[in-house]
Amino acid sequence: MRNKKEIMDQLRALMPELRVQYHVSKIGIFGSYSRDQQTGESDIDLVVEFDRPVGMLAFVHLKAYIAGRLGLEVDLVTPDGLHPLIRDRVLHEVVYV
Repeated sequence: MRNKKEIMDQLRALMPELRVQYHVSKIGIFGSYSRDQQTGESDIDLVVEFDRPVGMLAFVHLKAYIAGRLGLEVDLVTPDGLHPLIRDRVLHEVVYV
């Protein structure tokens, strides 16, 4: 099982490609990995921001690409996609690459 530092290192290495291919301006971890409470069944919760609008298809491709590169299930959300009841908590705990 990988830890937060290993996941962050992998995401950091992917950022140049994510910027060019998917227009990602920021990406960060929240949830169990950000708190170092992950288990063998944990997925990786990621919040992503873009430098321009992207469509649903590009978003789905980005999620699949990251999951494939990390070899783990990924939940991907934008700040605007967070439910209002949890938005502040999530944005407070997110650890950006």
